[in-house]
Amino acid sequence: MLFFLTVIFLISLSFADGSGVLRLSRDEFVETALQNDPRFKETRMATLAKEGRVEQIKAGALLPKFEFSMLTGVVPGLKKETDSYDQSVKAWDFTKMGPYFGMNIQAAQPLNFGQLQLGLKAARADLLQKQMEIEGKEQFLKVNLLSYYYGYLLAKEMNKLAQDGHKQMRKAADNLEEALDDGDEDASQMDLLELKAGFFEIDKAVLDAKSGLKKAQLAAKFALGLSDDVSFEPADSILAAVADFIPDLDSLKKWAYVHHPDIRRLTAGLVATSMQMELASAKMAPEFFIMGEFEYAKSWAGNRTTLSKDAFAQDPVNRLSGAFGVGIKYRLNFWNQWENYKLARIEHRILRQTENYANRGIELQIEEKYDDFLVAKNKLESARNALRATEGMLKGAAMQYDINPSKTSGLLANTYKKNLLMKKDYYFAVYEYNMAVARLFAQAGY
Repeated sequence: MLFFLTVIFLISLSFADGSGVLRLSRDEFVETALQNDPRFKETRMATLAKEGRVEQIKAGALLPKFEFSMLTGVVPGLKKETDSYDQSVKAWDFTKMGPYFGMNIQAAQPLNFGQLQLGLKAARADLLQKQMEIEGKEQFLKVNLLSYYYGYLLAKEMNKLAQDGHKQMRKAADNLEEALDDGDEDASQMDLLELKAGFFEIDKAVLDAKSGLKKAQLAAKFALGLSDDVSFEPADSILAAVADFIPDLDSLKKWAYVHHPDIRRLTAGLVATSMQMELASAKMAPEFFIMGEFEYAKSWAGNRTTLSKDAFAQDPVNRLSGAFGVGIKYRLNFWNQWENYKLARIEHRILRQTENYANRGIELQIEEKYDDFLVAKNKLESARNALRATEGMLKGAAMQYDINPSKTSGLLANTYKKNLLMKKDYYFAVYEYNMAVARLFAQAGY
C-alpha cells in the first residue's frame, strides 16, 4: 500500500503540469497525507514492539537455556610425592607447565507447551488491540485531513465568488456613473452611493477569501510534507456534495457492533486478559522440563599417563562428564502466584464492565452523528432551493436591466449581491454536509 501511494506521489509530481503542482483526488490526498504524517508514523511504530513480543515468545520457547562456555589457559603438571605417612600422593609440578582446554554445554527445554500457547494468544490479542487503537485514531485523523481538502475547495469557491462579486459590482457602478454623466433622468445618485458603500463588504470578502485560501494551501502543504517549490491543487474543480452511499442508522449500528475499531479493540483486550488470567493460573502448577549437560576438560602439562593407566582415574584437571534427564520445578511461594492470578482476574472483570456500556455508548454517538448528518442534509437542500430562487431573481433583474439599464442598475446590483451571499451560504452548507458524512462514517468505523 505504501509503495502504491509513493508511486502515485512521484507520478503526480512529475506529470502534474510541469510546474511543481501536485494534483490529488480526495482519497489520494487523505492516504498520502496519512502516510506522511510524522506523528502517525510514530504511533504505528508502537505495533513493532507488540509484533516483536510475539516473536520473542516463539524464540524463547525453544531451548530457553542453551549455553556454551569455553576456557583455555595453562596449568601445572602432576608428580608423585611421599607424604608424612609414607604414602604416594599426586602433587602439582610447577616446573612442567602446559596448555589447558575446557568446555561446558548446558541445555534445558521446558515441556509446558500449554503455557506457551496461552502466552502466544495473549501476545497476539495484545497486538490486535494496539492495531485497533491505531485504526481508531486513523479514522478521526482522516476526518481532519478531509477538512483540509474540503476547506481548500471551499476557500477556492469563496475566492472565486468574491472576485466575481467585486467585478460585477464595479461594472454596475461604472454603468451607473456613466448614466449620471450622460444626464440620464432615471439614474440616481443615491443608488450610486449605495453601491459604493457596499464595496467595503465586497472588498472585505475578497481579502478574507484570499487569506482563507492561503491558510488552506499551507495546511495542505504541511499535511503532505511538500517542499516550498511544490504546491498542491485538488483534482476536483468545484466543491460538490459527496455522492457516497449513506446507509441507514440501523445498518451503521450493526456494522459498528462488528467492525468498529473500539469494539474490536475491546474484544481483543478481553481475549488478552483472559489468556493472562489462565496463564497466571497455569503458573501455579509444577513445570516439567528436559535438561542436559556435557563437560570436557583436558591438560597437556607433564606426562599424566605415567601416573595412572586407568582412563577413568580421578584427575584434578582432566574431566569428561555429562547428564541428561527430566526435571520438575515447583514454585513454593504460591501466595505470589495467587496474587498475580487475582490481579489478572480483576483486569479481566474491569474490561467486562466496560463491555456492558461500550456498545450502548458507541450506539448513542452514532445516533448523534446521524442526527447531525440529517440536519446538514436538510440545510443543504434548503440552501439549494434558496439559491435557485435568487438565481431566478437575478435572471428577472437582468431582463429588466436589458430594457432600462439606468433605472434597474441598482436593482440588478442588489439582486446580484443577494445571489452571491446565497452562493456563499450554499457552499458552506455543502462543506458542512461533507464533513457531517465524514464524521458519521468515522464514528461508525465504516
